[in-house]
Amino acid sequence: MAYTSRTTSSYNPFSVGKKVYGGGRSFPTSGPVDKTGYRERDAVAAARRNAILRRMKAKSKGSFASADAQRKV
Repeated sequence: MAYTSRTTSSYNPFSVGKKVYGGGRSFPTSGPVDKTGYRERDAVAAARRNAILRRMKAKSKGSFASADAQRKV
């Protein structure tokens, strides 16, 4: 109980009402969702992850002069 934040009033005036997602719209998507954006985002994240792992592997081996260790991520 010491770690929870309990108050006597659970009313939050900022959370009342419909959510507004910008431009006065009250809905997050309008129409069908294009999946290519998700694939592009996942591909960029995977490439970044692989580059970081290659850099960590090269530095843990002690080969600080290799291309993988010198590459900016």
